[in-house]
Amino acid sequence: MFELKKIGFVKRASALLLDAILLSVLATGFIWIISLICNYSGEEALARQYFEEWETFRKEEIPSVADYYGFNYTENGDDYTVTVKETGAAATLDDVVNKLKNSEGKDGQTKAAYDKYLALTPAEKVNAQYQYLHTMLFMMVSVGSLLAYLILEFILPLCLKNGQTIGKKVFGIGLVRPNGVKVAPVAVFARMLLGKYAVETMFPVLLVFLFLFAQGAALMSVILLAALFILNVVLFFATKNHTPIHDILAYTVAVDIKLQVVFASEDELNEKKSQAHKEFIQSEKNV
Repeated sequence: MFELKKIGFVKRASALLLDAILLSVLATGFIWIISLICNYSGEEALARQYFEEWETFRKEEIPSVADYYGFNYTENGDDYTVTVKETGAAATLDDVVNKLKNSEGKDGQTKAAYDKYLALTPAEKVNAQYQYLHTMLFMMVSVGSLLAYLILEFILPLCLKNGQTIGKKVFGIGLVRPNGVKVAPVAVFARMLLGKYAVETMFPVLLVFLFLFAQGAALMSVILLAALFILNVVLFFATKNHTPIHDILAYTVAVDIKLQVVFASEDELNEKKSQAHKEFIQSEKNV
């Protein structure tokens, strides 16, 4: 009666997969709605316009400007290399543009290129637009995921009882406290918000954003992602009740809800234990 009824790995994995699919679909829907509200497509189109302006300038004007100011400019599709003619040292596109800016196109050969440069959207504004897009994208993923988690991992479990999501309901899995007592709504909320959303979803998402958009953060992001994954795997297989991070934070355990005796409160648990102890003593006496 007081033992936890553990569930097999296949059933847990199946429930997790079903919940993950439903969560992905719902989160994607919310992200799409938020993107419409924030006009993400319009902001993305503006950033693309800025980028294409600079790409056109680079392809049409930079080769001749670079040659004039003593640079070797080699273009291969969208890739390019810049070196200093005299030394062969590596240079950048900014080095060429700075030469053009400082001379202000006073000579006839670079005057037209300088005028086109002045007509470009300033580089600072272009960078700010892309940073704004990255921030907006992170916000959309954050809010969309949170709304999906609130519905599938908090509101529905409260309606279905015993902390059951749709996946858990389908495969007969429920949540209890490690002593078999019914989980409280605050535990379900903590499991959803701290464990599932913050630690296991948004922290990895943040690391992915750092990997893609933050200079020098790629290695750190990969290490932390791997560490989080390994920690969750170790906790699942090393703990007595196969407890991942979200269940540790919420002090919950997944069990076979069809076989598990769930106690409504600590008082009921203690009463049942006391009753069982008395019955055991009585049976010993009868023997």
